[in-house]
Amino acid sequence: MLDGVVATAAFETFPQGARFTMQWAPAGRAPVRTLLLLPPFGEEMNKSRRTLAWSARSFARHGWAVLALDLGGTGDSAGDFGDATWAGWLEDVGCALDLMKRRFGTQPTLWGVRGGSLLAAAVDGEAHDVLLWQPVINGDAYLTQLLRLRVANDAFAGREGTTTKQLRAQLEAGETLEVAGYDLNPELVLPLGRTSLAAWQPGDRRIAWLETGSETDGQPSPAGRRVVDDWAARGTPADLRWVRGEPFWLTQDISENTTLAQASIELLDAVTA
Repeated sequence: MLDGVVATAAFETFPQGARFTMQWAPAGRAPVRTLLLLPPFGEEMNKSRRTLAWSARSFARHGWAVLALDLGGTGDSAGDFGDATWAGWLEDVGCALDLMKRRFGTQPTLWGVRGGSLLAAAVDGEAHDVLLWQPVINGDAYLTQLLRLRVANDAFAGREGTTTKQLRAQLEAGETLEVAGYDLNPELVLPLGRTSLAAWQPGDRRIAWLETGSETDGQPSPAGRRVVDDWAARGTPADLRWVRGEPFWLTQDISENTTLAQASIELLDAVTA
């Protein structure tokens, strides 16, 4: 225990194998809110771990409990990334939600960071509050960005002529592609590419959406504003806020962003009140 926070690491037995989890909870009292962290994907996850762990501890000091889940084939969980599927990841999320409900007796909030936000949008079942950090809005555009890394790498290696259209055709044919050191299973990235926050029907969920950057006068992205305005028109109000801080998921060196945690506390406490 440190600073009134109990941090626990464990391997949980899920149907598809052992899944590594890290939990932060307030010491000596029941949490007033629980959050399931759905992390970024690939190298963005590695860059994000420090900020997310710092934020989870801050949430626990505030009286919340956080469970961070390494999805199948990622982090310390069982399996290879190249064998991971979208359906398998959704099953992992469902198991983690059930675990948290049994453990704490509350409905967890989904905390989606970058690509993890698309996973949050794909979770079926009961409505959950949702906290989104710098969410990937369009899975198709995100997949295109990944494939462009392969195009650039091929060009650098003297293999000219590779196109994203060609790579997509290979995925559609069932071929696994290596991109930036990761094997992309078509059963993972094609469903991801069909997921979009703009097309999501949040229903009764209450959503807090946070974006960040190092500019002194930054504003939420126009794309984010359009999605939030469309949700509001369909009866799902969402709080959209920009806060100044390091874009920790893409900096060359590992960096921290501490402003997102405090803004999240303010927004979600307002939801609870």
